[in-house]
Amino acid sequence: MLFKKIAIAGAGGIGSNLLAVLFDYGFNRKQFNYGDMVVDIYDDDTVDLKNLLHQNFKLDDVGKYKVNVLEDKYVVNGIKKRMTEKDFKNYDMIFSCVDSMTFRKSLYEYGWAKGKDKLYWIDGRCTSRQGALFNSDLPKEQLLPYINSSQEEGGCLLTYEKEENISHTIPTIVAAMMVQNFLNKIRGQQTFKSVFMV
Repeated sequence: MLFKKIAIAGAGGIGSNLLAVLFDYGFNRKQFNYGDMVVDIYDDDTVDLKNLLHQNFKLDDVGKYKVNVLEDKYVVNGIKKRMTEKDFKNYDMIFSCVDSMTFRKSLYEYGWAKGKDKLYWIDGRCTSRQGALFNSDLPKEQLLPYINSSQEEGGCLLTYEKEENISHTIPTIVAAMMVQNFLNKIRGQQTFKSVFMV
């Protein structure tokens, strides 16, 4: 499957790491033609000191818009706003890296209405030491519980972990798994058939 327009919703713990892996495997390792794809990343937040624990930013980036920092590193278009359903029609591939259940639900429902041949999505989630991965190849019946029973907002680290400077590898693991799912899809290889959780 060939994707031409890709969006990454969220430039936090998962999204910022995902972009680095995606760029590495496309641009550096030549596993797909990154240059033939338009890649946009959406986020309206600036880099904060607390982000340095689990996101792909450095001390010099503090105070800058996340998407501007990533634009400069990874040949991507940074869009300084949160992605919404109005943006979905512009893409054939969306990586969901946000902690909003409202966004996820709208993405899943839009994807079901359009069909996975028109819009393929991969949704990565993490909270502290737990991570999960979902994609539009999974049956709707299997996915429904994960958009109807989850909390509205979460995050890759818990409050006490940020306060005590505790970080985990889960955002990076979930980001890498999302890129592997993407590589499998563009290579025509089977993607997973059940929800992936760690």
